[in-house]
Amino acid sequence: MLRIFIPILFFAAFIGWFLYRLLIKKDLKQNLNTLYAGLSFVGIWVIIYYFLLR
Repeated sequence: MLRIFIPILFFAAFIGWFLYRLLIKKDLKQNLNTLYAGLSFVGIWVIIYYFLLR
């Protein structure tokens, strides 16, 4: 049952990383590959949740 919440935790960690790179380090453009990988991860999990919880 708790396995369904793990991607939500990863999404929160990704948002934290994104905000840290955007607001504190100000080097988000140097980390675009990581940003795209994270957005792909989030997109895949949104699709999975859509079909599982529909």
